[in-house]
Amino acid sequence: MSALRKKLIIKILKEYKRISIDELLEQLNETLRVDYNKDPITRRTFDRDKQGLIESGYDIVSKKSNGNYYFVLESCPVNLTKEEELTFPLLLGLLNTEKKMNAVEWLKEALIEEFNFSKKDLDPYPYFVHVQPTLNAQDKLLILAGEIIEYMKKGQAIKFLYDKNGVEEFKQVAPLQIRYYDNRYYMLGSAIDEDTYEPKGFLQTYSLDKFVEKEVFPAVKETEESTEEIFYDFEELFKRTELEKKLNNSLGIWYDWKGNDTLKTIRFKFTDWAMGIIENKQVHPSQKTIEKTKDYLIIEISVWDNQDVQTFIKRFDGKCERLN
Repeated sequence: MSALRKKLIIKILKEYKRISIDELLEQLNETLRVDYNKDPITRRTFDRDKQGLIESGYDIVSKKSNGNYYFVLESCPVNLTKEEELTFPLLLGLLNTEKKMNAVEWLKEALIEEFNFSKKDLDPYPYFVHVQPTLNAQDKLLILAGEIIEYMKKGQAIKFLYDKNGVEEFKQVAPLQIRYYDNRYYMLGSAIDEDTYEPKGFLQTYSLDKFVEKEVFPAVKETEESTEEIFYDFEELFKRTELEKKLNNSLGIWYDWKGNDTLKTIRFKFTDWAMGIIENKQVHPSQKTIEKTKDYLIIEISVWDNQDVQTFIKRFDGKCERLN
């Protein structure tokens, strides 16, 4: 919570250039209430946050003008390490498939302006190339994901038109997480009960590319007397759905939402070119190397024994074998 408040304080100071303490505190509390469904803070809490920002390198000073005192953000900490200087161009290379997006262009301009990079510095070609193909409607999917995340932060349910096997229907869902897996964006959430207008508590998965027109709207509770937007307790629902447990034990994005999945320790044997891939990239946090020779590699992971396991094996075109 403190990190969020500090971020908002800096954002307000940058936006208003100079602002009185009363105006700043009012803006901060209004943003906390409206955008994040959080309680207002006191002057004492604000002073602690401001002092923390100053200690972190933000130069926040008080200036007097026409008999009134204002806060001004003189400067922000902008030091880059050598490692950061070396990796920024590579990160932009990874973003090459999204290079035409406004956010990516803004990031490049900010790096040039704030850290004295040149355009040539930030262009890793021909030394580094990201060959991942661009997703269809990638920019719209990223914007959609960002919009959904904003709803999550506010604890607000969403409504959207969803294409399921060619049939379009409206869904009202309390979103909990966006996941990017195997070149596809997914939303995890709990459907809103049509009678109680509360999240059902079951975790379900929705593919963002199946959102018609890539649009979301506030979910609403409609009665004869009124229409009101639906909010939920994000942290409580996150725990109740056991999202972290279910997805941490998943090899991909799928799980049995009815709770019938079996957590199993599975061994795989890899040969030929598949060995190099597995040695270079961990397929699951539980991964352990059991045996390694010049001809094969055996690993062990603990995951839900479901369709993701078979999908995983098929990717290696005969170079991966399940041993148990």
